[in-house]
Amino acid sequence: MANRRDLGTVVAIAGFTLLTAVSGLYLGFVAPRATPYGKRMPLPPDQGAILYDMHSTYSKPGRVRLEWRDVKGALAYQITVMTPEDQPLFVSPRLPRNSWVIPHESAYPLSKQTIYHWKLTVFLPDRTETSEPAAFGMQ
Repeated sequence: MANRRDLGTVVAIAGFTLLTAVSGLYLGFVAPRATPYGKRMPLPPDQGAILYDMHSTYSKPGRVRLEWRDVKGALAYQITVMTPEDQPLFVSPRLPRNSWVIPHESAYPLSKQTIYHWKLTVFLPDRTETSEPAAFGMQ
């Protein structure tokens, strides 16, 4: 009789082991899974510069469109793209409208899987305003 009870215990343990191996669980924790295409893209921080409603759109291949709210009375705009440590990389020409796609020739120092910052400078008739940094990511 003891053998039947031991056999039942062995079957129960084997079933539990098979269930955890198939489901990827180990003592209630989900086994870590690797990403299919290398490391994940870091998430950009909350969009900065609420005053100008600054945001960015990434499209393939490696195109980034920076957009902001149209400022009443603005003569021109200018974008400064910066490193994650806020060191300037390049500056756009003066722009007549409230969006800019970073051209390929300017984007060559930008690395994949990196978050960059950008500032907006607004040229008004009597003064110049510069925003707080916003962020965009390269994928």
